Amino acid sequence: MEYIHSQMLPTTNCGDKGPFIVFLHWLGGSGKTWTEVMNGLSHAGMSCAALDLPGFGRGAGESEVELDATAQAVIATIQVLRRRRQGPWFLVGHSMGGKIATMVARFAIDGCRGLEDLRGLILVSPSPPGPEPMDEKLRKKLIGELGKSALDAETDREHATDFVKSNVGKLPLDEAILSRTVEDVLRMNRGAFVAWLTEGSKRDESAQVGSLHLSALVMAGTEEAALNPEAQKRLTLPHLTNATLIPLVGGGHLAPIERPAELVFRITSFVKTVCPDYRFADEQLEPEFQELIASSRTSNETRAVLNQRLAEDDSKAAGILSSDEMLTLRAFANRIFPGCPFDLASCIDDWLARPKHDGWRPDSLPPDLEAWHIGLSSIDAAAVRKYGVPFVALNAALQDRLLHDARDGALGRGLLDSLSPSDDTRHFTALQMRDWFGEVSAQLTSVYIADPRTMHRIGFSGFADEGGFTQIRINEREDFEL
Repeated sequence: MEYIHSQMLPTTNCGDKGPFIVFLHWLGGSGKTWTEVMNGLSHAGMSCAALDLPGFGRGAGESEVELDATAQAVIATIQVLRRRRQGPWFLVGHSMGGKIATMVARFAIDGCRGLEDLRGLILVSPSPPGPEPMDEKLRKKLIGELGKSALDAETDREHATDFVKSNVGKLPLDEAILSRTVEDVLRMNRGAFVAWLTEGSKRDESAQVGSLHLSALVMAGTEEAALNPEAQKRLTLPHLTNATLIPLVGGGHLAPIERPAELVFRITSFVKTVCPDYRFADEQLEPEFQELIASSRTSNETRAVLNQRLAEDDSKAAGILSSDEMLTLRAFANRIFPGCPFDLASCIDDWLARPKHDGWRPDSLPPDLEAWHIGLSSIDAAAVRKYGVPFVALNAALQDRLLHDARDGALGRGLLDSLSPSDDTRHFTALQMRDWFGEVSAQLTSVYIADPRTMHRIGFSGFADEGGFTQIRINEREDFEL
């Protein structure tokens, strides 16, 4: 089967390699909702496309916004996009886009042409296939405030701002992202907004969607009123035969803009679990550097070590740290080495799995593995205590603030406004936290600098020393150096 639509939906693309991920946005949003998430995923080696659904974003002038027609338009757009992106692909739906995503996934599973090789479904606070639970007083209020213009720009902006802020959890939005999101709400087709509230959200597609035999990841904020994790368990998970539900602690309805970095980590982990044999762009070394490693200028012993380090990619982590600990560590490592071309956290996980380490540590700390468990738990507990959300959910500035406190001995068990004085030994004292931060920084640096991808990134080729060096002055290079 194949749906034909008169016009392709407006699309924002990011990245051109790796598994293809298609994003559908929330009520009042647009493809811009996914800006930060797509930037992070493209850096991780994936190709992304965010659609502006009919009536929203650049599609605000679209008159046909009925649910079935919207699903058809999404299918037709994906068919066009995939003509140049063959291979595995994933579908992501947020809120209103979640319901549409389940409808499209049904067609993919049933063999719709152009939708082949759909590997997974990722739903963020989705509207379920059945009628969406919504307080009728809230529905009436939204229609009254946003269903038509107040004919006063200041009032319209106030209503749009209140709508966005009311959907946010414990952390306020970055001002630039808040402003962008409010602009999305203001430019939407108000008729499309009302049509969703009065028709689309109430539609029961349960029988049509049925059971989706597909790997799925469902995320929802614990601070949401209607579409929280418990509601998803009751209304969405029965349609998914192989799903993982992730409660976003302290999160609201707008995870793509509230905590984009966390979504990047979680989506990346999901995609790499579903496609374990796929080699991602961020895990690969440039051909010319591979050739130097393989050349006679590199000794056999050195070549073996470098190739071993390349083989220890993030899709084969040892599993010593829990999934939550890995998320915290990835966020931690990303602040120490932003833009690292490989997964430092998985390398640390592999290192912790080894039976022997160097044997050196500050006398304030327990053995390595125990220290990493306690340290990561302490960082997370401090974030929850101070901001109401885990460390991975914080923006970069707040993460840096906590890490600076840890480094400076100002974060730890017993300190006011850091960790509760009643916390037991599951968390470190300030002194222990300072010492552990030093250990973590040193180990991350050791792993980072020893990896061939870093060597290529910083222009180091000193390992290729079998033929010796003749150019030894500053800024002089051998002919073979890259």
